Amino acid sequence: MPSSGSNSGDWKEQSTLICRNVTVNGRRTSLRMEPQLWDSLKEICDREDLTLNELCTEIDSRRGEANLTASIRVFIVSYFRAALRPRSRPSKTGLEEPAQPDLDGRPQPADRGDLLDLALAEAVPLPEDPRNRRRR
Repeated sequence: MPSSGSNSGDWKEQSTLICRNVTVNGRRTSLRMEPQLWDSLKEICDREDLTLNELCTEIDSRRGEANLTASIRVFIVSYFRAALRPRSRPSKTGLEEPAQPDLDGRPQPADRGDLLDLALAEAVPLPEDPRNRRRR
């Protein structure tokens, strides 16, 4: 069966893992992730004015028994999903109303500091976080 216009081996070259050393809670460790994820993590650090070590330490302190690299991947997805969500604003009744779209019709992203907190809470919630408890 012929390929759809691209070399079938291209995806392997694009998904090569890159190993980098980070310091997490004062200990040096190595993480292996795809280049796109490293770029995304750097962008988050730049937006949130954090170092890579600070962000990885924050994720590590919340992950429990989960794998650190997996927790970072989930955090990255959660961060950018939160950035795409429309902001809520208080209404006259005190309830939250969806934010109005910008002039292009796109929802407005949440504030930057809020994105970090929201993504951390969704991706790697603290054990005492009430959203982490199962409903009975």
